[in-house]
Amino acid sequence: MSVRESLKGQYLKNNIFAKYFFLFAAIFLVVLTILGTTLTILVSVYTQNENTKLLKENTQTIAESVKSTLVVQEMNDYYSVEKEMICSSLYIISNSIDADLFVCDVEGNIILCKEKANSIPLYGEMPPCSYHNEFKVGDVLLRNIYEGGYVGKGSVNGRLSYIVGYPIYSNDQIIGSVFATTETSGDSLAMAVLRMFMTSALACLAIAFICIWHLTKSFVKPLRQMSKAAKQFAVGDFSYRVKISGQDELAELGKAFNDMADALDTLESSRRSFVSNVSHELRTPMTSIGGFIDGILDGTIPREKTDYYLGIVSGEIRRLSRLVVAMLNMSKIESGSFEMKPSNYDISDQIIHILLTFEQKIDEKKIDIQGLENLRPTYITADTDMIYQVIYNIFDNAVKFTNEGGYIQISMNDLNNAVEVHIKNSGIGIKADELSKVFERFYKVDKSRSLDAKGAGLGLYIVKMMVEMHGGSIWAMSEDEHTAEFVFRLPKAYSPIYKKETRK
Repeated sequence: MSVRESLKGQYLKNNIFAKYFFLFAAIFLVVLTILGTTLTILVSVYTQNENTKLLKENTQTIAESVKSTLVVQEMNDYYSVEKEMICSSLYIISNSIDADLFVCDVEGNIILCKEKANSIPLYGEMPPCSYHNEFKVGDVLLRNIYEGGYVGKGSVNGRLSYIVGYPIYSNDQIIGSVFATTETSGDSLAMAVLRMFMTSALACLAIAFICIWHLTKSFVKPLRQMSKAAKQFAVGDFSYRVKISGQDELAELGKAFNDMADALDTLESSRRSFVSNVSHELRTPMTSIGGFIDGILDGTIPREKTDYYLGIVSGEIRRLSRLVVAMLNMSKIESGSFEMKPSNYDISDQIIHILLTFEQKIDEKKIDIQGLENLRPTYITADTDMIYQVIYNIFDNAVKFTNEGGYIQISMNDLNNAVEVHIKNSGIGIKADELSKVFERFYKVDKSRSLDAKGAGLGLYIVKMMVEMHGGSIWAMSEDEHTAEFVFRLPKAYSPIYKKETRK
């Protein structure tokens, strides 16, 4: 076998189209074979029953005719008008039912047959029959007939035939027997029906194979498209989409495949954005740190300015540290390895302490803090550090985007089993189409305005995951283009119901 033939055979073996096509074709062939065999058997049985029934009726008629006409002494080859009449009857009946009827004496010798009808007697005897002279009815068959008759198949003069035989009685004495035979040849009704069935079956097979070919091809077409798409995804091209038609399971699979492609495309865009953002986040402070240190070392920066620039370097290092911590936290949370340490504490006191860390920035922008006087001691059971980071990030955004002379409004609703915290600020609002995206990884609402050049877009994503790890929820609202509000709800009792999001 050549290499090409071997590869072709292996392809057909592993090709789902070939598998399904040959499977359907084999099933169709098996069904037609079973149907043809069953039909042939049923027709054969029916033909046999009808033939033997017809032979039976005519044989009994001849037996009654001989019984009423002849006696023991007349069961021989001597001519008589009665025997001539019986032979004529045998001739007529034999031709009408396409069978061979003959009368035998008690020893099985044929004395009357259709060939002797209308014959001229020779020296007072019936003329000999060249056809039946070779016939001899066996003793076993005669014995079966004398015991009540015989109906079945057997060999007559070397030919397989249907045989019906009945004894002839006269005064309760058997004086002979009547036989009727007809050949079981290949030209029987069963074989004729089988030939017609095979002809129609071949036509049906041709039509069926064409239909199966197109059906199987349409069945595997979406799978081939998915295979092609998967190969393109493997090399980084997520633009290909599977064409969907219909509402069946394959259509659902194709839709799921396209949804996966959308998710992968979004993930790839996020990854590129992340690489770009992180590269920028790392490069900018490192460039600043390197420049200031070099300036201090080579004397470019005066000694009296050293402390000032070292303060800037310290701030840039803390900025790098925050970025690394945020990325580590995100990695731990997504992998499920982040350990929570819940404790019971007053969340309103925590809000006030976090707000004090922004005192300098609040004073610089002359921001009015509203609602602190309405806060009441409210205790929850949660991880203190995680909720601290949640509130800190929300306040950090609020202070960052509040306009000079604007306000930050704080309110808290004590529900039956949960606490709901509202933090609202004036300044820049959030567009309606961006409200559902602000908690996505690496997404920055302000990217077009470049107001948060130092953010990697991870803060709110981590906030959302931390809230959900406590069994809570968080969402954003914006009444108009000049206000933005973040709301998070936490259960009072520790109840971790964290569900990892599908990566985008």
